[in-house]
Amino acid sequence: MNIFTSRFKFLFFLVCFTITNILYSQNLASDCGTITSPESIKYIQAIKPQLKTYEQEFLNAKFGKGDIPVKTINSIPIKAHIIRNSNGTGGLSISELNSAISSLNEIYRDALMEFFLCDGINYIDDDKLCHFNKSDESILTEKNNVAGLINIYFTDFIKNTSNESICGYSNNAGRQDVIVMKNDCATNDSSLAHEMGHFFSLMHTHGPKNDSLTTELVDGSNCDTDGDGICDTPADPKLTDKNVNNFCEYIGTETDAHGNAFNPDSQNMMSYSKKGCRTHFTQQQLARMYAFFMTTKNYLSCPSFNADFSADISQTCEENLTVQFKSNCKNITQWEWDIDSDGVIDYTSPNPIHTYNSGVFDVTLKVSNKSKSISKTYSKYIKVGTQSEMLNENFNNFEIAGDKGWTANDVSKNGYNWYSNFGKTYTENTGPNKDNSDETLGKYIYVEASGAEPGDIAEFVSPCFIISKENSELEFAYHMFGNGIGELHIDLKTDTGYINDVIPALIGSQQNNQDDAFLTASIDLSSYTYQTIKVRFRAIRGSSWEGDIAIDDIFIKTIHTPISDDSYKVYPNPVKSDLLYVKANDSKLVSNYVISNLVGQTFLTGTVSNRPINVSSLPSGTYLLILNDGNSRVLKKIIK
Repeated sequence: MNIFTSRFKFLFFLVCFTITNILYSQNLASDCGTITSPESIKYIQAIKPQLKTYEQEFLNAKFGKGDIPVKTINSIPIKAHIIRNSNGTGGLSISELNSAISSLNEIYRDALMEFFLCDGINYIDDDKLCHFNKSDESILTEKNNVAGLINIYFTDFIKNTSNESICGYSNNAGRQDVIVMKNDCATNDSSLAHEMGHFFSLMHTHGPKNDSLTTELVDGSNCDTDGDGICDTPADPKLTDKNVNNFCEYIGTETDAHGNAFNPDSQNMMSYSKKGCRTHFTQQQLARMYAFFMTTKNYLSCPSFNADFSADISQTCEENLTVQFKSNCKNITQWEWDIDSDGVIDYTSPNPIHTYNSGVFDVTLKVSNKSKSISKTYSKYIKVGTQSEMLNENFNNFEIAGDKGWTANDVSKNGYNWYSNFGKTYTENTGPNKDNSDETLGKYIYVEASGAEPGDIAEFVSPCFIISKENSELEFAYHMFGNGIGELHIDLKTDTGYINDVIPALIGSQQNNQDDAFLTASIDLSSYTYQTIKVRFRAIRGSSWEGDIAIDDIFIKTIHTPISDDSYKVYPNPVKSDLLYVKANDSKLVSNYVISNLVGQTFLTGTVSNRPINVSSLPSGTYLLILNDGNSRVLKKIIK
């Protein structure tokens, strides 16, 4: 053997030995402290129809299918909190922080995401927090968290609640928006990208449980529900440094419930493989993170540098709409508006005016200052046009609640919103088991109470529709069962604005059991004949997560057989929903009414108006309605 060959073999051995030690040392400590709670799983299941829609949008855009343009990269702000010794020494350096963010951006660009540091670094000088325990999270967050940002805390050492050493963990419940990282894990391996994956809803590829074998089958037949719930990540028996060798190859012998050998992806970013092996996300993982951002975390915004914007008006029933846009950040030197998200820049002024024709439009704004550019897209932001036919919707063709001209709006910005669903809602002891038609795959729209706060408000607004016939009513079905049910209000929008509570608000649980049928309610629309209006369902979150409210089968019907004579219409009879409608055919008539029983005892009196008469105080029975306009007296018999 010559000297050259001997030296080459020695160098090869040295390289292999070094790689082996690097890969092995990266798994000496427990890696991830993130625990996927049952509540988190239920929430993901609850919004899965919405996630699927955005996932498909992402995949179509990425692979150039159809006419969908390549989507804009969304800029997401980070607030960095660096924990140091009490005397101000130690801690993550600025260069290490910038390197960590740069590495994140290289990985997450494929998810159409980029991260940037917002408003500098918050230094926390406290010896005790340099050795941090996960159970003490509130000590950090109560004093330091900044709302609307991803708060990343960097410290020297972290333990989980079982006092085991970990590299980091994330908490994205509600608006906690917290990631805690060990300094050397944040800069030297894949751990920060892994925890950011958790933040944007990804589970470990072996599923939510670390102490048992995954139930996901190797053949992929249950990939959408078991394991990590994503189908292009192979079933994973839980990778470790014992079943992944130093060349990142799986060498385990585990089999699934059918006896099939596992063949996991030992380089997936969300696995428990050696950290030096983890290099990538799958396409569906990327799509899931994008979808979760668009549906749940799109509120993230830096106060001093953002691409947020507003419009003086975003919806109309007319066939065109002129919109005044306004950029909501002052520290900007350049604006690029894509007012229909077709990939073409339409305006470069800070507050452009644009006229839309009929349609539904995304809007994207990219802003720049001297050192950076960021962008943001609001999906289905502008809605223009009138629905030509009378409203008639069972929601079976809806992918998301904000589909087909409808608008779902989380007014409180706390994650309380309307979603489409079929079958049971994913929260126990609340919500319906099926839709109003009792079809197994029939869909309905419901507001998800989990993860929200008492008093939060969510709106569900219809497209425009024209009341083209007299004696019209809007009927809808509703299901409100649970110990924490809040309120459901129904409002109408006309040319002059919203008219709130056109029928009495529905408050508290309305069904006695979860499997009880939907109930129905009606709204008199006869006074809006020939007008163009919208209906708004306004939910107010109750006391707890057991408060899902569902609606279904919303349609306009015409009352063809009202009791009437030459002067008045009185309907329905018998009275339904405790509301009695009395209409004067001559709008100039000013009439008073008296409702009495058959022996002349008076129960209700008042003046006839456009609002219904609430007869809920009347016991069931037969009554006389006496109408008097000063010139004539009309007597009618009504039944409750």
